[in-house]
Amino acid sequence: MNVGDSLRKNLEFWHWYPRLLCRDLTEEQLHWQPDSHPNHMMFAMWHAYRSEDDIIHRLLMQEPGVFATQGWYQRLPVAEPGKPPFGTGLNREQIADVRLRLDDLLDYAEAVRASIQCYADGLSEEEGAQEVPLPFFQPVYPMLDTMSRTEVLSFFCIGHTAEHLGEVQYIKGLLGLTGAPL
Repeated sequence: MNVGDSLRKNLEFWHWYPRLLCRDLTEEQLHWQPDSHPNHMMFAMWHAYRSEDDIIHRLLMQEPGVFATQGWYQRLPVAEPGKPPFGTGLNREQIADVRLRLDDLLDYAEAVRASIQCYADGLSEEEGAQEVPLPFFQPVYPMLDTMSRTEVLSFFCIGHTAEHLGEVQYIKGLLGLTGAPL
């Protein structure tokens, strides 16, 4: 089984799932910030897909992500994206200023998925096993100083994305809504 086949169902699910989680939510609900938490649902999702796009394209593919190459910066404008440019380090007020349209964000998630799936489909097992240094993780996660290309794909496209979609469910719960419809 090649790398793309091993990731396909997870990539499809974790990039489609926000459509289900956010169905019937209002703009006010999507951008509500709990008193105890700085993020709103739209920010959590934007951060998940924007960081996935940037990290996978720059780190593994050695090229700019779809945010830049497909003009998503025009449809998803964020005045203060943070450093790195996917929301890391923003304060509560800066996060509140991230106001995006859900349909645009969902379309972006799909564009990120499609590009990453195409890359993964082209990786052989040997290429997927190649180690990649992760110096930006060293200060916080010393056990993650390197990962294989396949592990990087799984970590950022599945694990990190699932973490932030769990955050969306948490915020929905604080609104008195059901997170996942299970």
